[in-house]
Amino acid sequence: MSLNQKAIVAARQIADFLAAMKTDQVTRGVENGSFVSDQHFGRGRHGELGAFYSPFDWINTDADIVIVGITPGMRQAETALLRLRQKLLGSRLDDQAMASALSDAKKAASFEGPMRSIAAQLMDHFGFNKLFNLETTAELFGTAANRAHYTSVYRYPVLKEKGHQWRNYSGGENPKSRANPLLVRFVEEYLIPELNCFKRAWIVPFGPTPAAVLHDLGKRGIVDKARILSGLNHPSGEQWNRHNCQLDRVDHADCAKNVGCGKVQDRSRALRSRITELLGQQNG
Repeated sequence: MSLNQKAIVAARQIADFLAAMKTDQVTRGVENGSFVSDQHFGRGRHGELGAFYSPFDWINTDADIVIVGITPGMRQAETALLRLRQKLLGSRLDDQAMASALSDAKKAASFEGPMRSIAAQLMDHFGFNKLFNLETTAELFGTAANRAHYTSVYRYPVLKEKGHQWRNYSGGENPKSRANPLLVRFVEEYLIPELNCFKRAWIVPFGPTPAAVLHDLGKRGIVDKARILSGLNHPSGEQWNRHNCQLDRVDHADCAKNVGCGKVQDRSRALRSRITELLGQQNG
């Protein structure tokens, strides 16, 4: 069974329950984290981390650029579920219609909101647009979306429980933070088979957490290290001090300590050197 066929099966398992829910019930299930323990939507829990189903498992097999985040956030999960629900309410979906619905839901929700604009600014700053033969990498979320496959190292939305409240999981690049069995299972069961579909694609991790996971997979020979273009910040809208640092919009001597300017600049220098090298090969 192909991965996209598995995606259709997974969607059908929750389709009747999702279609029967009201919009505000879906919103509450995401925002209060109750989907984590729901018998239909839950996708596992270990310690302070839990995950639930949202339709992010469709694969654009034609893509030559794979964009990798940490995990879908609550906003993205809600958008994807509501978009799929809308399709389910229309009529009974055969496999072709379900495939279209899953693709549409994922495309609408992936890196939704200001993240797309921030991501494009960061990528263009380093010349990704030139490497990918685009006017701007913003096209990867629009007119050139057919070239992009959006994913996360932890495919389904992972939340972190703190003080009896569920919040978006923000990741962690050190091995200890990535050793949670739920996260390990997501990488082994979902991410690795997914990346095996893209042997010749460029792989662009957003932030140090996906970069660390991909680096480990590169060492294991699961992905081609030469195809990984790491060094970008994660394009969260809450990280503008860090983004301005990476975009060289500030005097780095004045960067706040919590920005981690030194690390950002180290990653930026390495990425800039790598892109320059690849552009030279491309133009040579």
